[in-house]
Order: sequence, then C-alpha cells, then structure tokens
Amino acid sequence: MKTMELEVQQVLIRGSTQKHRRSDSTGSTNSSRSNQMRDDRSSRLSTQRARNRLLESHVAKLFKQKVEIFTKLEYTQESVMSTIVKMCLKSFQEYVRLETFGRTGFQQIQLDTQFLRDPLKEIVEDEAVVDFLLDEVCVAAAERCLDPIPLEPAIMDKLIHAKISKNLEQTAKS
Repeated sequence: MKTMELEVQQVLIRGSTQKHRRSDSTGSTNSSRSNQMRDDRSSRLSTQRARNRLLESHVAKLFKQKVEIFTKLEYTQESVMSTIVKMCLKSFQEYVRLETFGRTGFQQIQLDTQFLRDPLKEIVEDEAVVDFLLDEVCVAAAERCLDPIPLEPAIMDKLIHAKISKNLEQTAKS
C-alpha cells in the first residue's frame, strides 16, 4: 500500500486530506460447553441464528440507501488512492463470492474486514463506501459459507487489539 501511495504522490499534487476515526465495538463471549448433545443443538441454533441474520441483512440491504462506489475520478492523490482501494475491495468481494468457506474461513474474512476498516478509512475520502464494501465482503462470505457462525464481537476486538499492539511494538523497534 505504501509503495502504491508513493507512486501516486510522484504523479499527482497533494490536496487536502480527510482523516476519520471510529470507536470500536463491544460484545460478550459465550461460555464453553462440554456436553456433546448440547454442542450439536447449540451448533444448529447458532447456524439458524446466522441464517436469520443473513436474511435480515438482505432485507435491510433492499431498503438501504444506494451508495455510489465509483465516483468521478479527480486528478489528486486522494482521489486516485480512494479509487484504487475501492476497486480492490470490489475485487475482494467478487473473489469471496466465487469461493466456498468453512466456519474458520468465514470467521477469518470477518476478522480481516474488521481489521481493515480503520486504516482504509484513513485513505478513502468517503467512509460510508468503505463500510458498505467491507460489509458486502462479509455478506458474500456468509452466503458462501457451509457453517456461517460469526465471531463474537468481544473475541474479534481482542484479536484486533492484539494485532495492533504487536504492529506498534514492531514499529517502535524499527
């Protein structure tokens, strides 16, 4: 990403930049269960809940305001970088749409998209487009998943914060 940004900087004049910040989410974790029958029942209920959420998201998508993804390209660094990121996210969505995922693959896609939200909002001028495209990637992964049980928000936040801390430590050492 940095290499691409440097190349764009060499070609285009720098304009104003907009930086966006977003607070993180919270949630709760489920306790582990030892009984096999309870696990099977729980798994079926979780799968049913995930499918219900998927159906709800499809209905909500019908009524969601249309987001314009590819706007007119201006000859500025910010506009070019925004367009490149949007094209990459749209390609990512198409890739996910053509794959089949297990539960862990789906959860990894969830984790990756959540991790990318804040850094991409620093680059893209319209944060609603970033949210929309990353949500679409998650929806596509859920549709293509054999067992779409999402990660608990608290677990996802913990994993993301651990990775961010690790990246900050590595940056400080450099």
